Amino acid sequence: MGEPKIILLCGGRIALPVLRDLFFYKQLAAIVIPAHCSDFIQQVQLLMKDSDMPVITVTKQNVLQKLQAAISTYKPTMGLVFTFSYRLPEAIYTLPVQGFYNIHPGPLPAYRGPDPVFWQIRNKEQYAAVSIHKVDDGFDTGPVVLSDKIHLNSTDTYGILTTKLSELATRLVGTLLRIAGFGMQIPSRPQDHSKACYYPRQLAVDISINWQTMDADSIVALIHACNPWNKGAVTKLDERIIRFLDAHVVSSAIEPASAGTIIGINENGIIISTIGDKLICVGLIYTNEGFLMGNRLKDSGIIAGARFDAV
Repeated sequence: MGEPKIILLCGGRIALPVLRDLFFYKQLAAIVIPAHCSDFIQQVQLLMKDSDMPVITVTKQNVLQKLQAAISTYKPTMGLVFTFSYRLPEAIYTLPVQGFYNIHPGPLPAYRGPDPVFWQIRNKEQYAAVSIHKVDDGFDTGPVVLSDKIHLNSTDTYGILTTKLSELATRLVGTLLRIAGFGMQIPSRPQDHSKACYYPRQLAVDISINWQTMDADSIVALIHACNPWNKGAVTKLDERIIRFLDAHVVSSAIEPASAGTIIGINENGIIISTIGDKLICVGLIYTNEGFLMGNRLKDSGIIAGARFDAV
């Protein structure tokens, strides 16, 4: 069949390495981005400024018409979807001769949903994964073509894991396109829907620290899962909202204290008790005053004995 030509539907920085390689190897026919992803559009336009690569913006109202027009004009042999806001109907995903494939930054069917990066960190998984599957009428339900995993370190933030998974996705896309270039049918396997779990978009309760139910490791995982996209996991001190961006478990408490109690503030950050008589150290916070080292809470008169609460 020859070299595949790709129309890439994307909406976030995790797609940039895939976009980069497709462009470098002259496999990219067009880029389609939701209009509400304004920062990402500017980033892509800057990257493509010295080329004639079409960067097409779409809305919920015009996405189908613009996709039909783009596929008719640029004649891609395959479509790739990577963090794209809109579901594709059969009338679209069957247009390229080799179909459309979704690049999903999580294992399938265990982590269906719009943001598996967050949930894999929050759930303290040992591994994180990327799956490439055929697009069908469901959300993340099509047959899986390729998948691979990497170690998820306890220190990985949302931003760090996003970068790691973006490079893993690039390698998998390279494999997919080599298979497609042979002109053979691309092998796939159906998902076991009985093992499927769908994780929805995060609600306020999902990004808030519950000091009465979450142990030290779970709090640290949530903090990392919220950094940087949410400016940290949310908690409250008196009536003041504070977000934690970086933390680690330091030790067991010498003397028991109520979960959420500040045991001390030192050069490393805020030492806070958790259930199970464990301690965490929070090194970086976000407040209305900005991004600050944790020990800067002392500047606001906060001392040992104050207690954080759930929002």
